[in-house]
Amino acid sequence: MLCARTLLGGKREGGRRTGEVDNIFVDRFPQSVFLLAGLVLLLNFLDAFFTLFFLGMGGEEVNPVALFMLDLGPMVFLAAKTLGIGLCTAYLVLVRKFKGVTWGFVVVLAIYFCLLAWHLYLYGTVDGS
Repeated sequence: MLCARTLLGGKREGGRRTGEVDNIFVDRFPQSVFLLAGLVLLLNFLDAFFTLFFLGMGGEEVNPVALFMLDLGPMVFLAAKTLGIGLCTAYLVLVRKFKGVTWGFVVVLAIYFCLLAWHLYLYGTVDGS
């Protein structure tokens, strides 16, 4: 899955044998995959930012896992959220040639866009007084 060449630019973009295109590991990735991964990470950061913002305004967290992390402190929450989503996104990048991974990215992005829309809606309803 990973080798020394992965960090140096990689060697393989496709399968070893003729006709291998799906369900294979590669160590070279197109820029579009990194853009998708970067977008997921950006949306994760915005979700964390808005979560902390609304909690500071008196809001409540409904996700029990996030609530547990927040009880340990905001830095623990940020570290766990960043590391967790970062590792999951890195995994999706590594297995991008496997069936269903494209849909995995689509679902993750759809969920984050919905979360961002919800945060922006809530932000628009915050009373500044």
